Amino acid sequence: MSTEDPQVGQISTDGSLRWDGSAWTPLARSQREPTSWTQPLRRIVAAYLLLATLLDVVTNAVVSSVSTLEAALRSTNPDLPADQVHSQATVAYAASWVFVVVVAAIYVAAAVGSLRGWRWAFWVSLVVLALRSIGVVTSGLALASSTTRTPAWASAMDLALAVVAVALLVWLVIAAARFGPWAMRRSGGRLPAPR
Repeated sequence: MSTEDPQVGQISTDGSLRWDGSAWTPLARSQREPTSWTQPLRRIVAAYLLLATLLDVVTNAVVSSVSTLEAALRSTNPDLPADQVHSQATVAYAASWVFVVVVAAIYVAAAVGSLRGWRWAFWVSLVVLALRSIGVVTSGLALASSTTRTPAWASAMDLALAVVAVALLVWLVIAAARFGPWAMRRSGGRLPAPR
């Protein structure tokens, strides 16, 4: 490799081997090293996902009920029989909880993956943050509208989380462009030039 004695941890000129003190050992193909951004990015994204999960569950529990859904159905279709209104509201209520539980499971899995630095969790978090960022428009419109059935406090909290999602999305994109997923840079530096 080199006529000089390599230092422990030194990477070969081709970037495929690392000196362990006694021999050159192959590097893992996708080995990455953390940067100063890695841990804060992972922790903040995980905290955001858990907070968003909590907000979604609480909002659904407080805002959604069979009686509110029945009232909404009656106002849009006053000719529906009472038993049909009740059965549709019950199905819609159950569906809303199934949706919230599935989304919560995805968020919690992505939060755990974020803390562990799993690469798939980076991409899932990126998609989640992009989707949550749409809330800047939708929650803003809901707050501005006088006809919405969503309470103002729920729309305001969604708007605040959407603004944070935009900031985190920008940070993730910059980190990925600058270093790679979870701000982890590729190892595989070069040997220092001989003196």
